[in-house]
Amino acid sequence: MLTEANGPLVLIAATPESLAAEAVGGDRLADWLGVAGPASWPPEHNDADTRAWMLRLLADHPDEPGYGFWYIVADGRLVGIAGFKGPPDATGVVEIGYSVIESEQRRGHGVAAAAILVARAFRDRRVWTIIAETLPALTASQTVLTRNGFKLAGSRPDDDLGEVLRFVLTRP
Repeated sequence: MLTEANGPLVLIAATPESLAAEAVGGDRLADWLGVAGPASWPPEHNDADTRAWMLRLLADHPDEPGYGFWYIVADGRLVGIAGFKGPPDATGVVEIGYSVIESEQRRGHGVAAAAILVARAFRDRRVWTIIAETLPALTASQTVLTRNGFKLAGSRPDDDLGEVLRFVLTRP
């Protein structure tokens, strides 16, 4: 298993097998990962469509498994997801996202997971910029980004979500 760690927090890269286990449920996924089960599953923004999208991403980029989905494990418990929306584009940009189950929010898991993603991305010489998008009402998500050095770069309209804020972090 491909893993990254930041103290007691560990990210485990998704695979087709882990996504199949997740389709059965959070406890099945936790068993497959060898960690304690989550209080609830899935976290927001992680559903069957998300898993199908990730399976396609993994199939399209078999040599870049680190640029997909990661499971967040804190203190031996499955607490959320984080990851990239694909490998860097031709201009060196990657996008990150994350979601922590409600009972585990506001404990630093999102900040630590995003820090791992940032460090991993900037170890890749192709990456120059990391972006992340969130909604204006999601102040905790904005805090995750600002604590990791991201700056608000603007917003864009979205037909389904309304205004979406874009945060950017450029290679130092």
